[in-house]
Amino acid sequence: MGDTLAKAVLFQAPPGPSTSRHIVWDERPAGTPEGGVLRPFLWLERPGTLTTLIYFHGNAEDLMDVEADLQELSDELRVNVLAVEYPGYGLLRGPGNNKPAREKNPLSWSLCSRQPTDVMETTIEGIDKAAAHALAYVITTRGIPGSQVVLFGRSLGSGVALRLAKYARDRFHWSVGGVVLQCPYISIKQIVSDYACAVGSFFIPTYYDNLSTLKQLCEECPAAMESKRWVPLLILHGEQDEIIWPYHGHALHDEALRQGHPSVEALFVPTATHNRWDLHQDIIKPTSAFLQKHLIRLEGRGGEGGGSCFGPSSARGRGYGRPYGAGSCNGGRPGISCLLGGNLLQQALAQDRDDNRRFI
Repeated sequence: MGDTLAKAVLFQAPPGPSTSRHIVWDERPAGTPEGGVLRPFLWLERPGTLTTLIYFHGNAEDLMDVEADLQELSDELRVNVLAVEYPGYGLLRGPGNNKPAREKNPLSWSLCSRQPTDVMETTIEGIDKAAAHALAYVITTRGIPGSQVVLFGRSLGSGVALRLAKYARDRFHWSVGGVVLQCPYISIKQIVSDYACAVGSFFIPTYYDNLSTLKQLCEECPAAMESKRWVPLLILHGEQDEIIWPYHGHALHDEALRQGHPSVEALFVPTATHNRWDLHQDIIKPTSAFLQKHLIRLEGRGGEGGGSCFGPSSARGRGYGRPYGAGSCNGGRPGISCLLGGNLLQQALAQDRDDNRRFI
């Protein structure tokens, strides 16, 4: 009962699949945790750099909804971006068996027509496997060193990013270069409790407990990884967030400080809501400063000059006054509610009452 309720409330995929020329398809070897499934990713390559941001989007949106914003992030931060699609969302939503034809070189698969793949059920396990797949793809296919990988999770995706950081370190003794959490939550259960009190949260399984994961990241470190115990962490939260209330971000920041985390930073934007951010001022600028401080930038194999510098480089004339995320979490699509937002939760509750790359 609780699992059915949680799926009805949490996973609000936008209607219909869509695609882009930047979509790539990849399948890892069968027998690995993330293997045996052909998955799509949005790959925005920045020639001349190895630094790569793996992006986990929020609820009720897919890769196409975030592509424009991520292209600006890639341009201004001068990083590669790989965005992860969740099972049951975007190209993994809709009837049919129209997967791209299997070519001799699976690394070159792409899909440029609006054809859906097989329907995939949205589960936490499925999302986590897609996240692990993304990490394997960046390391083994793209040849990106772990120190140059930054995990960026927004809203629902904050839980995916943080748990992936712990999974990579614990399983492979491998540490990412940093983690950025935008609009993060203490836990899914705590969000439900905010809306429906503790009784309502009783029906929600323990999904993505960020506070617990953060504690484990700080306290439980394999002996071989002691020198890399502290993964640099940046928390971004709007003080006007009406979906995931700002105390969630404050609580995570406070816990990191209590744990003695030496490289945690936070920005709480006074005017930002859940979906309305200034892309340049609130996202690009603090992320750029975070990367400059905590990552040693490595130059890529050829490409554009100046690849060893972090942005922003061309802020003028790019329209940065426009809000970031105004269409995110609902993709600009009417009738789609954000993560645990408003009447959707209440209705659902009412119905219920009635390199270690070789190892990856």
